[in-house]
This record gives sequence, structure tokens and C-alpha cells, in this order.
Amino acid sequence: MDKDSTRRKLLEQLSVISRHEILSLSLGLTKELIKLFHALPELTGEIGAGYLPLTAEIAPVYQELFRAIPLNVSYPVLVNGQMQFGLPQGLPKGSPWLEGPYHLVTPEWLFVPGVGFDLSGARMGRGKGYYDRYLQESDGLRIGLAWSEQVLDKVPVDSHDCHMDYIITEKFCWDVEQQKSF
Repeated sequence: MDKDSTRRKLLEQLSVISRHEILSLSLGLTKELIKLFHALPELTGEIGAGYLPLTAEIAPVYQELFRAIPLNVSYPVLVNGQMQFGLPQGLPKGSPWLEGPYHLVTPEWLFVPGVGFDLSGARMGRGKGYYDRYLQESDGLRIGLAWSEQVLDKVPVDSHDCHMDYIITEKFCWDVEQQKSF
């Protein structure tokens, strides 16, 4: 299946998930993220990047995550047509772009949403290229977040598509380099 067909199929699967199911999957994802931060405690002292989910998008339940692990998390902002990250003053508002007030930061690790992933770290986004353009210039640790049904045997990618260091779902944490779950 080609990239556009795969993207359409995955987006269709996501569109039929109920709000209740998305919350349940997001809570499971959050529990796995807590495991990740226990395995990589050095990340807790760094500035990270989250995202403000679109409708029918799996994302951390930030209140639960922050209750378990104190983190400094920025969120995507659009500046002159390019994605950057802003650290909010107070609770983050907006979707998918953070509303002010915020100050711009360079995150050292990033939660990266996607439509599809594979266990070699390949990621398929929604097709606008914001994350791929940002990640091409970033040295930050890339943590792909998804529903386990979004993890395929092989995701079709192009040369400009960026790969992840970790894939986290509601069922597992996957270390791409080590090719194992933890």
C-alpha cells in the first residue's frame, strides 16, 4: 500500500474511535510514559516538548503524567509558518498550536504524534511536514506516541521523513536502537 492510501486508512481507523476510548488509550499511554521516565530519569531535568492533540488523536493525559513525574514541557507554536516550541505561562491552551503567553524554547526531547509508526522508528505524519522539518534541525530525543493499532509492520516513508528513538503506545515502550520493549 502506498503512503497516501496507508495514511487514509489509518486516519479512518482513528476517526471512528469514541472519546471514551481515546481517553482510555491516552491513560494507558500515560502509564507507559511514566515507565519511560523511570527508565530514563535524566530526561526529567530537561525541557521537553509535548503536543496539544487534535480530535481523535492519542496523547498523554498531562495532568496524570505531571502528577507522577515533574516535567518541564513546551508545546508547538507556529512562527512565520514554521513550527517552534513555547513554554506556557500557566496551563497550556490551544489545539494544535499553543496560545500565548509563552516563551520560545529548544526542547531536548520531544513527544512526536503520528498517524503510523513501525518498530524500526519510521513515522508517518499527517502530511503537512511540520514535525519532519523541525526534526531535521533538532538533536532532541524523538519519542513517537501512538495507539498500538497505529504500529504497522512497515510504514512507507520518503527520504525527508524523520525516524524516532522510541515508540510508546498504551501497551509498550519500544527502544528503536535496542529493538526491544521495556
